Amino acid sequence: MPAAYAARFEGEVRAAHAATALARADALAAVGRFGAEGTGLCVVADDRPGLLATISAALITAGLDVVTAEVYTREAAGARREAVDLFWVRRAAAPAGPLGDADAAAVENALVRMLRGEADAASVEKLVSSQPPARPPDATVRFLEDGSGVLSTLEVETTDRSGLLFALATALFRQRVQIVESQVRTREDRVFDRFRIAELDGTAISPARRLEIQVAVLNAIEPASRSVPPPRLEP
Repeated sequence: MPAAYAARFEGEVRAAHAATALARADALAAVGRFGAEGTGLCVVADDRPGLLATISAALITAGLDVVTAEVYTREAAGARREAVDLFWVRRAAAPAGPLGDADAAAVENALVRMLRGEADAASVEKLVSSQPPARPPDATVRFLEDGSGVLSTLEVETTDRSGLLFALATALFRQRVQIVESQVRTREDRVFDRFRIAELDGTAISPARRLEIQVAVLNAIEPASRSVPPPRLEP
């Protein structure tokens, strides 16, 4: 696992994540619970373009909203890249409370069906786009300097709404970039997201492409066809 993961987690939590990865075996994906508060889900699957959007769609299908997320990739057997994605979630509707095994199973079932092509996210996208935030979003989308020289860090701050991570991940997928790592934080009604991204072939994202990606993300936050105050797009 990346150094950032090792610095963030230890003990029983890491053991729970490892148990989910082990339980996956040859399955398309595995989803397991972790954490004392009963709100953490660990999702393990082979990395692929659009995986974060697909997982987000599965969470919405299972009636869950993302509060916090951390996305990692690691080298697995057979030269595969495996995603180990962690989500702290809450129920989108009553009843509130800790998650159960049935919640993890519902996410896993929805995700596997989507990965198999037995279901798609079209209905999820329609639902998300039909639910604008309670108030017009105040959004900032910018790229931060990244010392790696290859990965670019995209930072998004905006008003929280149900399905926002799905909308952002879908926009990045359609821009044909890969998400290598991601951090999602929600504080009250504000979302602070960071995505470390590169082109699908692993090369750095050019300045011209950065502008294109920023515009796509802004339109995902609030489609341009709606009348809202102009968001801030920073270099």
